[in-house]
Amino acid sequence: MQFQQIINQENPKSHLLHTIRAGKLPHALLICGGEGVGKLPFAVALAQYVNCLNPSETDSCGTCIACHKINQGIHPDVHYVLPIIAATKSGRHLLTEDYFDGFRARFFTHPYYGFEEWQQTLDGDNKQLFISVHEMREAKRKLNLKAFEGKNKILIIWNIEKMRVEGANAFLKLLEEPPEKTLILMTCTDPNKILTTINSRCQRVYLDRLSIDDIAQYLIQYKNIDNQQAMEIAAASDGNIHNARAYTEVSSLSLHETYVNWLRAVYIGDFNKITTEAEPVYKASKEFQKSFIRLAVKQIRDSFLYHLSLPQIALATPREAEFHQKFAALLTPSKTERILTELENAQRYIIGNANAQLVFTALSLKLFIILKDN
Repeated sequence: MQFQQIINQENPKSHLLHTIRAGKLPHALLICGGEGVGKLPFAVALAQYVNCLNPSETDSCGTCIACHKINQGIHPDVHYVLPIIAATKSGRHLLTEDYFDGFRARFFTHPYYGFEEWQQTLDGDNKQLFISVHEMREAKRKLNLKAFEGKNKILIIWNIEKMRVEGANAFLKLLEEPPEKTLILMTCTDPNKILTTINSRCQRVYLDRLSIDDIAQYLIQYKNIDNQQAMEIAAASDGNIHNARAYTEVSSLSLHETYVNWLRAVYIGDFNKITTEAEPVYKASKEFQKSFIRLAVKQIRDSFLYHLSLPQIALATPREAEFHQKFAALLTPSKTERILTELENAQRYIIGNANAQLVFTALSLKLFIILKDN
């Protein structure tokens, strides 16, 4: 993974490269940013750069043996810690290494592979994924070994906020006294969920939210989608490349049109039409249903931004903007909050394998009541 493969993020790239050239790269970096902005690819690109045998001023060479191994996830001095499902086998706690082949096959093929996809890979929708104390003890053992062939030993922790307190306490000792020539890279969506003692010992790097153009260009280049559809999907993705990738699998245009037609039916209270519009959703796959609700949450928030006369903050195409301008007149802060609560509840029920027809029927009735409430 090279920096040139990272979507946007020019400012944090330049800042880190300057820090490295000045010899001031800290031993621990917390890479922060919203969902789907490329935190893990950024961490891997940095790991590749500092271990590259022939780096330029702006990127790793991408061709040396170290680059090849890191780009395939097989470098012996680059270690990963992933959130996993707690399990034991023959009395032994399973660790990242037990799951890593499955992760490597997916992430190094699609670097913008997301945490939700990882959950689905592990069949973890109904189970908690976390980082245990056993994981951190094993990471400490590996980092205390002599480097096999790299210039630096590197530990990449994906979603450190998933680390349990016991694991965080064990990790703190490693963070305070890291072995020589060790770089610890952590990705994080919400730094507030990390222990203060860890936060205070890390320098943060903030990645920027991706623009509609950023995501559209990615979809055009890597998903072979035409410009108009790419712009529609990018606008619906809310700056999240993971959403964009999910929408390409379930047809974002169908999602958007279904959402608008369904919401119009809900507003006028035409229950026959509501059933007609909701039926393709509750009869579709679980992934489509989750994508539909995720899109609905984004669209409601954008409509409310139009209600607040803040359209510049919303990520919307001209076609969506026209709809938001009309629908915004029906919203108030209270109604918006109540609608978002019902959508989030519906998402939770779908994840919990509730009957989809009942979920979407109940959701439609609740939204009708909210929209008509004076």
